Amino acid sequence: MQREISETLIPSVELDTKKRAIITHKDYTLNEGLLNEPLRNSYIIKALDVESFVGLVNEYKEPNSKLFFNDKNIKCVVDFATKDKAEFCEKRIFLNLEYTPFYYDFDKNLSKNLTQREFVFLLKSLFMYITEIDGKENDNMDVIELAQNLQAVKKFDSVQKNTSSKISLDVEIKSGTKANLTLPNKITFRLPIYEADVSLLGEFEVELFVDIKNDSEFSISLVCYTAEVVKRGVLNRLVKNIQERCDGVKAYNADV
Repeated sequence: MQREISETLIPSVELDTKKRAIITHKDYTLNEGLLNEPLRNSYIIKALDVESFVGLVNEYKEPNSKLFFNDKNIKCVVDFATKDKAEFCEKRIFLNLEYTPFYYDFDKNLSKNLTQREFVFLLKSLFMYITEIDGKENDNMDVIELAQNLQAVKKFDSVQKNTSSKISLDVEIKSGTKANLTLPNKITFRLPIYEADVSLLGEFEVELFVDIKNDSEFSISLVCYTAEVVKRGVLNRLVKNIQERCDGVKAYNADV
């Protein structure tokens, strides 16, 4: 018992109600559970969607509250220090910017050499987000038909680009018959990027590059030259929407 008392010192202090701070010697420990009230009134709240984040910010915001954002999260520092007054508490509300599974699959396949099977899988899994094929509006069946035809290919005889820059393939399908397939030059995807607000969509125009490795195998590389610009634009729209709904709270592209 004597050892426990000697290891824990409860100094006699008068709390500063404004700064809520206490100074102790480096060799002493302070059992905060024995105090009348905690020295630090702090919290970290992790919101899961925009509605919850905005609601929490509006409920807890103070005159010096600030929004900070990057490509990973948006956070509100409720008690952000001003240039004239330091703050000792940590009150923060987070909104993590998780990718939707659709955008995650799309992004991981960009600039990657996709096999025939991988390309067919991508077309089938994201067909509802393909809006245009070579500038022509897609009715979904165009994508499904293309995927099914590629899935049936057994052998590639030749590949060439026609006058419209589309890629023409002379192939043998699994039934043994000969056929000609035309791959598009460009495919446009329009899909939600962030789970926090799936109503905000990014539009990505993707160019196809085909490499025939042998008579029974090919790879396709999907290239989007504006992917980062599009994603950044959607993030800025998301932050602007949040800032407008959190009246009086300024937003900064910064990390704290």
